[in-house]
Amino acid sequence: MPKPIIRPPATVAVSSSLRDARKRRGIGLRRLAEKIGVHPATLSAWELGIKVAPATAVAWILGYLRVESAEYDRVMALASHAGDVNLVDQSDPQLGHLLWTYEQLSSRVVEWAPSCIPELLQIRAYAERILDKAVVQDDRRDIDLLGRQVRRQALDGGDRRYVFLIADQALHGMDDLHNEQIEHIRAAAQLKHVTVRTVPSTETALTSIGAFTLFEDRSDPFAVVLRHHHCNTYLTDRTTLSRYNDTARTLLRRASGEFATANALSAPTQVQAAR
Repeated sequence: MPKPIIRPPATVAVSSSLRDARKRRGIGLRRLAEKIGVHPATLSAWELGIKVAPATAVAWILGYLRVESAEYDRVMALASHAGDVNLVDQSDPQLGHLLWTYEQLSSRVVEWAPSCIPELLQIRAYAERILDKAVVQDDRRDIDLLGRQVRRQALDGGDRRYVFLIADQALHGMDDLHNEQIEHIRAAAQLKHVTVRTVPSTETALTSIGAFTLFEDRSDPFAVVLRHHHCNTYLTDRTTLSRYNDTARTLLRRASGEFATANALSAPTQVQAAR
């Protein structure tokens, strides 16, 4: 079976931006290809991130589509790094855009959460509390909450598999939200395409590993993201992917076979075995 295509993060960001800009203008791919003088297959490859679009072509397309200057500058800055295998994304309003694009390309998403509940499993009140503690600006806060809602709808849709590995220490300290949040996680764990596992706090060496999200296609990793307060770091070089893939497997082997927490309601809920 062929390995998945490794799409560098800046290339993915540029390709999705070109596609979104074209769709916002209501122009078909073939029509745009004709207008800018390229073959439709070439434009399609640029929009899918299969091929790297030259910076001159990116500028030409954005100009023809009359994107706003701020978006033009953002996409052109990314285009200058299109061949880089790793990327630190500091474009605040777009922090979730590249993450969402990689998620759409995945057949499985593996997320390790050592200190808090993974975004896709958070109830809104919990998410708001986390953002309040992070002192996030109101405009960024709204965008962040909207992004979580869009990703949550995708999770519910069942188009891909999700594996959530949560350190059991992350399940404490929710105070009045504890019961509601735990029941929400249990409900998600009942979905056929979702696996939830907890890593015991006794696994000190493992719980010291920082949070990450691994994107896979047919069980092969093609990108990993490290999420920070002011930026996301996207990594696609094969050596790093192999290391994070090994780490995810180690976490999965050490994790509990069922979702359970101290002081949780009733008996623990059995979740499906690792895929």
